[in-house]
Amino acid sequence: MRNTDNGLSESAHDRDISEITATITALDRPSPSLLRFTALIPGSANNPVWGQPNVAIRLYLTEEFDNATRIYTVRTFDPSTESIVVDVVQHHHDSPMMRWSDTIKINDTVVLTGPRPHFIIPKGEQVALFLDDTAIPALAAIMDQWPTGLRGKGWVVTDDPAAFHELPIIDGLQLELLAPGENAQDQPLARQAYNLENPETYVVWAAGERDEMKSIRRHFRNQVGLEKDAVAVFGYWKYNTTNTQIDAARKENYMKMLSEGQQLENFDDLSLEI
Repeated sequence: MRNTDNGLSESAHDRDISEITATITALDRPSPSLLRFTALIPGSANNPVWGQPNVAIRLYLTEEFDNATRIYTVRTFDPSTESIVVDVVQHHHDSPMMRWSDTIKINDTVVLTGPRPHFIIPKGEQVALFLDDTAIPALAAIMDQWPTGLRGKGWVVTDDPAAFHELPIIDGLQLELLAPGENAQDQPLARQAYNLENPETYVVWAAGERDEMKSIRRHFRNQVGLEKDAVAVFGYWKYNTTNTQIDAARKENYMKMLSEGQQLENFDDLSLEI
């Protein structure tokens, strides 16, 4: 298994994960904030995990792009062509992934590891969703396999309405588009969480900026009193912090856990001080 300074590659973390050389077969820009690529994954039709909702991969970029690694969600998987579709959210600043996005071409190859099932909506009768544009691909994948009868409401922060309107329409689910905040202290998703009526009747799924996600999880666990299994919250990024720095902090804490005889199941990503 590929080993990097900023990715987790220990056997406990990588069981059932494969290293794959994928070939880019299509490129699209369906909205201003998204680069969408299709990649051929040889042999993937034999692995049913690829077809699960909210499956993650880790891309390994070359030296030209600082040997960076990044985690992305598989938006869709087609077993008939052994292809995955992945959305890369585009940001207005320089980074290894944005440089890769600017230069990638059809028939290029990229090394990745996966598939890694990621967190899905907790079991319940109605769900409250809180996410920003970085989590739209994950929500889209989940919505493609939406649990029968599940109702809910959700809020999506993005300055790209086209990306929001690409999401499918599901009976019983109301989604609202919100404008991004101006800074780290302005947390539009958390404000919606605080104002949710009868919050004790919901399960929660949320993904986005780490500090805002901490606020949302703390509210539903501590103030509302929901059980741990009813609150699925994950931090995808952090203001003024690179993903490389976040990965390094994750690995440092994970290695410390291993040295203390703990298992990955005890790893609480949002509790890390990054």
